[in-house]
Amino acid sequence: LVYVHLSTDTSRTQTRDAAKVASSFPSWKSLRDGIVSRLQAPGCDVATKALKSADEAALAIFDTGSSAQANSLVLVDTGKAHPGAKQQACGSLSSIYVGTFLAIGQPESLNVAAKLQKNGGQGSLARAAGPKKELAALPEDRVADGWLSADGLRRLLAPQGRLLGAAGVLFDQATLKGAAFGVEAEGDHAKLTVKSQLDPSLKGSADAGFKPFSPTLAPSVPADAMAYLGVSNLAPALQRLLAAAGSSSKTIQQLAQSLDEPLLKVFPGEAAVVLTEATPAPILTIMAHAEDAAAARKALDGLPAAVRKTLSTAVWDGKVAVSTSPKGIAAVKGDGKHLTDTENWQKAVGNHPESLSSLLFLDFTRLLKLGEATGLGDSSAYQAARADLQKVRAIGATTTGNDSESTAEISLLLTT
Repeated sequence: LVYVHLSTDTSRTQTRDAAKVASSFPSWKSLRDGIVSRLQAPGCDVATKALKSADEAALAIFDTGSSAQANSLVLVDTGKAHPGAKQQACGSLSSIYVGTFLAIGQPESLNVAAKLQKNGGQGSLARAAGPKKELAALPEDRVADGWLSADGLRRLLAPQGRLLGAAGVLFDQATLKGAAFGVEAEGDHAKLTVKSQLDPSLKGSADAGFKPFSPTLAPSVPADAMAYLGVSNLAPALQRLLAAAGSSSKTIQQLAQSLDEPLLKVFPGEAAVVLTEATPAPILTIMAHAEDAAAARKALDGLPAAVRKTLSTAVWDGKVAVSTSPKGIAAVKGDGKHLTDTENWQKAVGNHPESLSSLLFLDFTRLLKLGEATGLGDSSAYQAARADLQKVRAIGATTTGNDSESTAEISLLLTT
């Protein structure tokens, strides 16, 4: 279901850089100490000793078929064999040496690991064709990597709610079979690469709407935009936004509900979804190219009267836009500084591929301020994560791929 692997080798520059980035988050020390304390349960002193000199460690969560609950397995590299070592208690779990690894988990998990090691890994995740291919394609400089099956993502990540749940929704696709991920970190930058394996036989789903395109609308987005999403097909993008936002964003809900089939036909190709700051609510604007200006105006004029009262629209210079406010139209038509001119954009997504499936940018600092002004600050869950979230300055993401596999690269630009 889930496999997470971490480099703990401090002789690697990448590991030291990642440690510096991690330590800049206020909660990192308590999180790290909490993990270590769990390995200091009665009988687990061998685990903490192993971690001090280990070059790598991993966690796997998997089904065995004998229980409704998933099993867990922790592996710590000790660098040497331990012949004659016996299984012993490790808190509520058990531990034993499997080859050069200290293994911790339920007795059933340890038996599975021992059998895999004995038969040379036949039947292991490392030998599975899909995970093997996608893990091998991850950046070499990564400090952590892992694998999520579609079932693991839907059972363990998406139901978490809040940020983890939103991430699960955004990464999930109806065609998803599984995804490998890798993490890199350096200076004020952290990067997550996700290699997803897809099932082409399911391409009739809504997810099939994401096709490669070359983003040309971003240079028209105003510099003060809090969020930008560029896609090749608007309908599935709005479905994803609604699923990720849930009931927390009335702005997204109102505009998405207004964009019925006749209006979506105005945006057949590349579309840009832009969020700009305003009170009492942010402004959401959608923009696209209008190759036939007359046809675009006719489509807008043909909208139901109730929709026309709700939205502001414009057709100009080969572009068409609809917005929740006239200010949104004015912003995308303006001649001032644009989002692509800003330092945050350049650092987060400035080197994006020429052809991609989606392009996302978030001015995270301003989005947090907006969230706090609209009630997010009253959430106890947000208060607990507030100091860490404030370390994130901007987020950029790109996706590329085809019907059988896709790649997502997510960059976090951190405050220094």
